[in-house]
Amino acid sequence: MKLNHFSKLLFLGSALMLSNANAQQIESERISKPRFKLDFTLGPNFDIAPGADVSNSDIFGSRPTVSPFLGVRATHLFAPKFGWYAGVNMNYYKEIKPTGYKQNVVESFFEEFGNAIFGPISYVNPSIELGALYRIEQGNWSLHPSIGIGYDTYLGDKDTYKSKVKGDGPKHELTYDRNSSLFTAHVGLSTNYYVGRKTFVALHASYHQPLQAATAHLIETTDGVETSRFDFKSNGIGRGFFLGAGLGFVLGKI
Repeated sequence: MKLNHFSKLLFLGSALMLSNANAQQIESERISKPRFKLDFTLGPNFDIAPGADVSNSDIFGSRPTVSPFLGVRATHLFAPKFGWYAGVNMNYYKEIKPTGYKQNVVESFFEEFGNAIFGPISYVNPSIELGALYRIEQGNWSLHPSIGIGYDTYLGDKDTYKSKVKGDGPKHELTYDRNSSLFTAHVGLSTNYYVGRKTFVALHASYHQPLQAATAHLIETTDGVETSRFDFKSNGIGRGFFLGAGLGFVLGKI
């Protein structure tokens, strides 16, 4: 009797383990199937340009060390282990003007006029990225390490010119030029936790590094002769780190 009872327990235990293994396999296959996902995240955008670059803000200008962003990300998981993604971040901050460059009355008027009309929208600075990812998925969890390329408006490009003449005296000219809209490389990690079959909590972390140097020039001339010049060039300007959390949805049938 005892042997028969033990055999029944062993059979039930084996059946339970097999059933659990089959359930896990089915769940794993369901999760790893091709799918489209869309998520929305909010979080901080950290500007981590090196200190040596920040000290040149008198010629280049700068942005806050930490600023908020809204991210929208579309993901296509086309294979059991791979996928691609495309994202847009709406970064919100007010530019800190270069201390070495003074706006004239006309420039100041149009800037204030634009801010009055568009309000907070005038402080939105978009950035985009596109890349590939690897799928690590188990149960309700998904981890997606990724690498990509993007474009960041950062402080935006700027080109201004003004001249000044006093009577029959010499002609003074000031030219300011800045190029800080940059292509960037991205390395990131996305974590998703499914709270439903088609709904998940999303957490994105992404480091971005400029692929080209930002430049700024401030040139003064008198009667066509250069009297002073300030140049700035750096591969660090535009370097940053995103950290966002939000909700996402699986699109289509699963």
